[in-house]
Amino acid sequence: MGKTLKNSTALALTRLLRRINEGMDPKDLRRQASQLISKVTSNDIAKAEQSLISNGFTAQLAGELSSIFVLLGILEQQDDTIKEKIPGNHILRKISAEHELMRCFLSDFRELVDAISELDAMSDASTEFMKLSHIVEHFNAMEEHIEREEDVIFPFMKKHGWESLCRSSCNDHVYIKIAINDLVRLVGSYDKDKFKDFKVRINSVCKYLCSTLSEHMFQEDYILYPIAMKVIDNKDVWKKIKQVCDEIGYCGVHL
Repeated sequence: MGKTLKNSTALALTRLLRRINEGMDPKDLRRQASQLISKVTSNDIAKAEQSLISNGFTAQLAGELSSIFVLLGILEQQDDTIKEKIPGNHILRKISAEHELMRCFLSDFRELVDAISELDAMSDASTEFMKLSHIVEHFNAMEEHIEREEDVIFPFMKKHGWESLCRSSCNDHVYIKIAINDLVRLVGSYDKDKFKDFKVRINSVCKYLCSTLSEHMFQEDYILYPIAMKVIDNKDVWKKIKQVCDEIGYCGVHL
């Protein structure tokens, strides 16, 4: 039998998460999330998720619903990303810049794949293939970006109770890395005699990676890192985080 909650805020959140799962009017959900988000703590989110799990929801679905709640509430209240609110040398400013760089490469990737789709043949010495190889190198360099997030920043957020959001982001990282590795192998083993098959596969990877990575970066820029700025309210901690991140390196800097 499922468990009930006595905490009014956690109970209200649980009810809202259920409404989100039921697919109610997005405008109403956004308004309700905006009204509730200022009252909710990480502990309330944990309790609401556990209540859903106790009543038959999977842990993954419960986490996804709470992430959607935070997204709805924040979108109703703000339009700016964190980059307009932090110093230029802050580690999150650098991460935000990396996101912008990746968005540029995603746009170039889409355009290039469309152009390749119109070709009848392509050699590994062609301009299109050289451009593709360059873009893939930058995507592959995201390993450092992901490593810094998971090994340096997320542990501090987890200490403040935001385990679910970090877990959701890490789950995205798994699929993003798989897609990038598939792309690296596809380009690395290119055979001009199998160009038709290559076009089909590169189109498939492009659609998945562009959609998944764009949504992931949006959620980090508008949900995860604004929360990080609030909960890690210590300049010395951020300085320590930046020092470790400097040692790891930054995405695309040494390509």
